[in-house]
Parts: sequence; structure tokens; C-alpha cells
Amino acid sequence: MAINSILNPCQPLYCTSFVRGTLFKKNMLPQHLCVEERFCSRSFRCESKRNSTFTHKSNNQNILRELPEASFDEYLEQKERIVHIIFPGKFPREQLNEEQWKVSMTPVEALFLTCQPVLHLSARCISDAENYPPEVSRNVTKVFEVQVSKCEFQKLPVEYAPKNFKISCRGAIYLERQKKNSWMKNQLDFKITLDFPPLLAWVPEYVLQGIVNTVLKTYIDDINNGLALRLLEDYNSYKRNHSKNSA
Repeated sequence: MAINSILNPCQPLYCTSFVRGTLFKKNMLPQHLCVEERFCSRSFRCESKRNSTFTHKSNNQNILRELPEASFDEYLEQKERIVHIIFPGKFPREQLNEEQWKVSMTPVEALFLTCQPVLHLSARCISDAENYPPEVSRNVTKVFEVQVSKCEFQKLPVEYAPKNFKISCRGAIYLERQKKNSWMKNQLDFKITLDFPPLLAWVPEYVLQGIVNTVLKTYIDDINNGLALRLLEDYNSYKRNHSKNSA
């Protein structure tokens, strides 16, 4: 359907989009609802900022057999190695200095737009319990922490970039030692707020929210799926190399 016909008042609004090649669910406003009344979309002017917030929180744990001669704390000190495990080869990375990276996420295609988010993040090891995330036990001896400080939207025309975009993202990896077992834990906690740009006022807000939710879920699944397995396998490799070097 042509955009001109979509924007005519008092007509049903269909919005079909593709997110990374996957057909997004069709949505239609009720027949009696006038698009002009709800979105002021005939003239592409919309006073509403249509602010939205997206949050995610996850906690995962797996048993880890620690080798005292190759402690997990020492393993976490290898920041570049751990960042590579969190963001595997499909996410191009650029190390800016000892603690800062830029990570290019998979490009997204939605509606008629293409966007490639680029994350600016820092990675550090923390041993001071006063600076641990709230959920981490104060008995933990070291925490590997990743924080996202900025997100760029490459390939996206500036007029379509989200307004007042704010991101708060913190991830943590650590080992919680107990009498019987040691548990490798990884946490992710983030919050994103944004105003959808006025040029997209013709698209219902719930459609835009659905697209953002789909994209965020895809990124989270790409990172979380197999993260524990990758960490365990890499730590086992670290143990084997350490044993060879010590022999």
C-alpha cells in the first residue's frame, strides 16, 4: 500500500514491516478511527513525543569446576578475551584502549529504514565489594563488569534517529564459591528510554514498540544463547593451557 493512501483520513491503517528479514505482524486500526484524529499524520506533525521505555533483567548460573592453579578470578582479568566471548565473531569489535570497546551489532531493517547500532562499552574487573551490583554477594572475590555508555545509530538518517535516547546497561560475570559447588553467574540489567521521531508519527506507537521489542530480544538472545557454554569451554581451555605451561 502506498504511503499516500495510508495517510488519508478515516481509512484503515496497515503497517507491514520487516525486521531482519522476518515479516512483522500486520496491524490495523479500527475502521471507524480516523488516522488524522489520532496521529495528526496528514501533515506529518505530531505534538506528542511518544516516549517509551524498554527494560530487561536476567540472571543465569552454571556449575563450574575451578582449578586452584588457574583461578576463575585470574581468568576474568583477561578483559579482551572475555569481551570476545560475550560478543562473538558476528559482532565486529574495536578496542579503543585497555578498558573501552566499540561493538557493532547486526544491522536491522524495519519499515523502510536500515540501522546498525554501535555500542560504546567499558569492561573492568572489580574486587571492591562496595562497587558490586546489588545482586552480587559480598563474598564474591572478583566481578567482571561491562557497562554500555553510548549507542550510535549508523546508516540511519538523522531525522529518523530516536530522540532523547538514553541507555543504562550493566552486565556482570563472577564465580560464587560454595562448600559443595561453585557457580559461575552472569547477569544483565538494562533500561532504554526514547522518543520516537515525529517523521514516524504515521506509524502506531504499539507497532514501533513491537519492532523495538523484537530487535532487543533478538540481540539479547544472540548474546545470551550459548554465553555460559562459551565461557565454560573457554575457561576449560584456559585451564588446559595453564596446566601445560606449569608442567
